Amino acid sequence: MPLKPFTYPLPETRFLHAGTHVYKFKIKYGNISHNEDAQNKDCINKELEQAIRAVLGNIDNLQPFATKHFIIFPYKSKWESVSKLRFKHGSMFLVPYPYVCIMYVEMNLFQQDILLDVQYCLRPDR
Repeated sequence: MPLKPFTYPLPETRFLHAGTHVYKFKIKYGNISHNEDAQNKDCINKELEQAIRAVLGNIDNLQPFATKHFIIFPYKSKWESVSKLRFKHGSMFLVPYPYVCIMYVEMNLFQQDILLDVQYCLRPDR
């Protein structure tokens, strides 16, 4: 089931249910332009959703990684109030993950630089 659209480029906090766990995700953006066109929103949402899946899949060994448009810097921080919280889905109690998953997202400027270089090299006057 797809996630609701992200508030890109505004920071946000989300609670995600995966299996028997609940994860708290904070998404923060760096060098991001606020002038994204609506056409890219779907692509951006898909990339961010895939990035969250990658973080969850590598939760015990987080490393920076790149997508087509972004560089993602994932890290964890102790979730201080986790012991005071209870989550339930239907009749099943869920276990909160003891860390907040933080994703710092930046534009993949390396990809943009390559694209600009290729366009420059392909110009007819070159």
